[in-house]
Amino acid sequence: MGTTDLPLTLRRREVVAALAMSAVAVTSKALGATPPTVPAFSQRAVIRSILRDVAPESLTGQAVLFHEHLSMKATRPPAPGQSPPAHFTDDVELMIEEVRAAGKEGVACIVDGGHPDMGRNLEALKRIAAASGMPIVASGGYYLQRTYPPEIATQSVEQIAEQLVREAREQRLGAFGEIGQEGGTMTRDEEKIFRAVGLAQARTGLPVFTHNAYTGTRQVATPVPKDAGLRQLDILEAAGADAKHIAIGHMCCLDDPKAEVGIQIAKRGAFVGFDRVTIDAIIPDAKRVAMIMAMVEAGYAAQVLISSDFYNARSTKKQGGPGVGQAWTAFAPRLRQAGLDAATLRQIMFDNPRRFLAVELKQEVVRG
Repeated sequence: MGTTDLPLTLRRREVVAALAMSAVAVTSKALGATPPTVPAFSQRAVIRSILRDVAPESLTGQAVLFHEHLSMKATRPPAPGQSPPAHFTDDVELMIEEVRAAGKEGVACIVDGGHPDMGRNLEALKRIAAASGMPIVASGGYYLQRTYPPEIATQSVEQIAEQLVREAREQRLGAFGEIGQEGGTMTRDEEKIFRAVGLAQARTGLPVFTHNAYTGTRQVATPVPKDAGLRQLDILEAAGADAKHIAIGHMCCLDDPKAEVGIQIAKRGAFVGFDRVTIDAIIPDAKRVAMIMAMVEAGYAAQVLISSDFYNARSTKKQGGPGVGQAWTAFAPRLRQAGLDAATLRQIMFDNPRRFLAVELKQEVVRG
């Protein structure tokens, strides 16, 4: 029936979904398949971007990147008395153009994984989102022991959790991430942060994505245990976090050809983050493709997330790189070449990240 025949009781979300479905023909043709179906979302579920709450149905048929960096300074603190070095993301106009380009290539939403201890600039993210038209999700939390502010050492888990919830509410944060550990064993403070983030997730509903220190195929003196990601999940869940909105990150930097650890994480209902694709220096992309295919063959395609942890100036379009959308434009085609069917690729790149990000916000994060 035509739009003029729609019953008056049709909910706004159903209209949004219908319009979104009609707008994905070009993307679907590029995949050589019919338009994708729309996963069922709660009527109250939203993706909280830095400028507005986004209906997940409105992003149908385009890629959602769950872990990139559009604003940051450094992942190591500067020497005493020195300022952080300049970073290419300081050029906000450059980042606007890079994000615009990603939008033209079929990216619908980007999650920025920075926070204050990385030097992330919220105002810069707002400018990029407003000028590019791209929904950008801003994150909260802390990165690694080496980047923590001094007060973390004396604060309790409860104090840190309360602060995280307050910042999420006041700053319109849409996720907690990237929450990490520096080595194979968490420090006391890192474990404290993970527990606080787990509490904050339970109180806000916001998704969490993590950082692991896996070293791929490199020979190192103290390798990171394969089960480090599982231990992260243990701590987050013990604090009350919902596995459906947890992504254990950098699993693509673990040399695990059969994706055995990823499959264990997926069995528990959490997402498995392949979020350093296109960075061959840690592990070859061919091995990442093999791990993803192993997860698909084991029946866990619905738990795979893909992103590129965009942070290097060489990846920008300006310098001849594939750009912010490289997970979609440069890596996803490799999955198709490996035999992944179009419907499963859509599920991984379009549907899974929306399911991860779309939450029913709890009162603690929406009240004034």
